[in-house]
Amino acid sequence: MKTIILLIVIGTTVTSSFSQSIRSSAIADSMIGWMKVYNFKGAKKPLQVDAKLYSVNQLSICDTFANWIQTSYIPKGGLGDVRRTALEKLGLYNQNKAALPQSYGAVAKIYTFLKYDKGKMVPENNLGLNWSIMANAVPGWEASDISSPTQYYFTMPSFESEPGYETQQKIHDLSTNSNVNPYISFWVKNLEAGGGTDYVLLCKDNRSPFIQLKKGEYLRLLEQVIPRVYEIEKKKLYEREQGDQKRAEPFVKILDDKQRTRLANLERLKEKYKDRLAEIALVNAQPSLTDLDTKRDVFSNGYITDAESTSGRMPVYKVDPAMAELCKKDQPQWILVSWWWSPNQPVEKHLHESIVNNFNFGHLYNFFFAPEKVKGQPYKPLRSPTYKEAVVFTDESEQSKKIKADKTVFFFDDFSTTPVGKKPNGWSSKLNAEGKPCLVAMLDGEPGNWAELKGNESFVPTRLKGPLPQNFTISYDVVVPQNFTWGGKPLAIRLSKETSSENTQSFLNVSIRPGFSGREGEVEIEPKFPSTPGYLNTSKYFPAPGFSNNKKNNRITVTIKKKEEDLQVFIDQRKIAEYNKAIPAGLLLNTLSFTHGRSDKETEKYYVSNIKIIKE
Repeated sequence: MKTIILLIVIGTTVTSSFSQSIRSSAIADSMIGWMKVYNFKGAKKPLQVDAKLYSVNQLSICDTFANWIQTSYIPKGGLGDVRRTALEKLGLYNQNKAALPQSYGAVAKIYTFLKYDKGKMVPENNLGLNWSIMANAVPGWEASDISSPTQYYFTMPSFESEPGYETQQKIHDLSTNSNVNPYISFWVKNLEAGGGTDYVLLCKDNRSPFIQLKKGEYLRLLEQVIPRVYEIEKKKLYEREQGDQKRAEPFVKILDDKQRTRLANLERLKEKYKDRLAEIALVNAQPSLTDLDTKRDVFSNGYITDAESTSGRMPVYKVDPAMAELCKKDQPQWILVSWWWSPNQPVEKHLHESIVNNFNFGHLYNFFFAPEKVKGQPYKPLRSPTYKEAVVFTDESEQSKKIKADKTVFFFDDFSTTPVGKKPNGWSSKLNAEGKPCLVAMLDGEPGNWAELKGNESFVPTRLKGPLPQNFTISYDVVVPQNFTWGGKPLAIRLSKETSSENTQSFLNVSIRPGFSGREGEVEIEPKFPSTPGYLNTSKYFPAPGFSNNKKNNRITVTIKKKEEDLQVFIDQRKIAEYNKAIPAGLLLNTLSFTHGRSDKETEKYYVSNIKIIKE
């Protein structure tokens, strides 16, 4: 991937004394903000980096990008800084970067591992999130075997090479976002660390500066590269053998044989594709000359003599030479906005949502490619970076009012006060793999509102006043849709004793999942009371009668009764488990949560409602 150096380095002095790490979960929902809001005023002098001279106007554009970033986004769950950047300085191992066009811009760095140092919040390390706005930048991964200091080639591996790519493609699809969809957007897989980067490419009239190589050009390129690589390898060989001709001779022979093999296999490819030279060249994510060592087809999976298969293959690109030359001028020829995020991480999702909803892509485009449209208009984000969705309440159901009027009822929720499609009022939940929290839904054929859990690892009532009563009955209704996958992750309710946040001393898990084709489901009772020997500490499985996946709505009621040290579990009205010495009588459980660990298919979800706790 393209790397950058700092033109301006905003340093933060961090000492190890009197420092204390901050738990990420403790600040995930806190607006922490920027180390400093700079309000850059523009560059005063040009900058020379190797053979590239960055003009005052180009460096001032870096300032503009940095200011617009800080105007559009306030870091949440991390500490932000913004830096003005340009192409990295050339060294021993990056000489091919000399062929890149003149690129410059700004990068926001959001540090997510923080600590207190003498009472001040500072980065604990250099890890975090990046959001960059770069003029004339090149995305993707260098095709190093065919690139040179005079011509840079690259690939952009995308969803098709990812397992379960349809889900990833849906998550990163920006085509429905009205702020972004007028421009070119795409996602590039990270070949080293997994995941990938979202890109938005803004260029005049959406004319991409990146050209896909044709088969004929790629084969001619290989013809040029093979002897060049041969000479480089031979030079390294003689350097290694300190110029000793006799000692180097057997290794030179190996190089000569490899050279002849590569050229011979190249001729076979030229013959195979002689009538298809105008087609787009589809290659590996990181094309290599080693394919020619073993008669592999550079355009297809398998060998030259095999049937053609291009699954998972992708184009190789270069920058339009005419546009690359124009990049030396003061104005950008294109602008590349990029960021990396995971949908189930709240800090990263906030960054993503700020970019696609707050940042004014239209102003950015017009500022450079249609300036008459924004002449005299200062940049303004489309949405305030302090935006927070309003919490909406609906009328509480008569059922809820009646149940809550009973003084023996410690807690009840049927989600009637939350509009359908919104997060349940009075509850918090972790994001699932698609970046969604638990949401309220209605089910065809079932009355009332339901909370949908689909791979949400934690669904917790924030209005539950702990601890729970010493003796209680907890009940809740559960529905799974038809064809819930047998073997899918269960729904668990956890009743626990927490000594501090995220520090569970004792707990009781009751997990359920449906059977299939009318067969009964399964219940697991998993206890942990380590400080009280002799009580329930061994997991055990039980049948869940009447809980399967063959109906449109497969509904049951789960009931958990604790009285003194006794524990009973019911499915509907049928008792499936009973323990006489289960939970210490004096142990007061103080938290309740629901968990669905993972959802691999659309039908793998649970609906929960009518959650009730009665004091016995």
